[in-house]
Amino acid sequence: MEHPDKALRDLCAISSWEMQQLKAKIQELEDVALTVLERGTRPTSQELKALQDFDLVIQTLSGLSGFYDRVQDQVDASGPADLPAAAKGVTLEKLRERLLSPGSLQKQNA
Repeated sequence: MEHPDKALRDLCAISSWEMQQLKAKIQELEDVALTVLERGTRPTSQELKALQDFDLVIQTLSGLSGFYDRVQDQVDASGPADLPAAAKGVTLEKLRERLLSPGSLQKQNA
């Protein structure tokens, strides 16, 4: 079994990276929404495509919430967190992959 300190470090790294990505995406969405509202016309096709990312943000937050619920249940039931087992319930494939391999975050930041 993985050392608990490493699991916690991995969980923190994953969480931080995901939150940074979500923050950046929300900022982009805010800019698009404000531009459309200020302009007072229908969104362009490019703006509509950008606004569809609201769904991705919602799905990512939902996936993370479920993941953390499963980690908490594991800790409450047996003590150690099993991040791979908790990640199995995540339906977004790319999010699940990031949760299972925190080392890949370094590649994505490069």
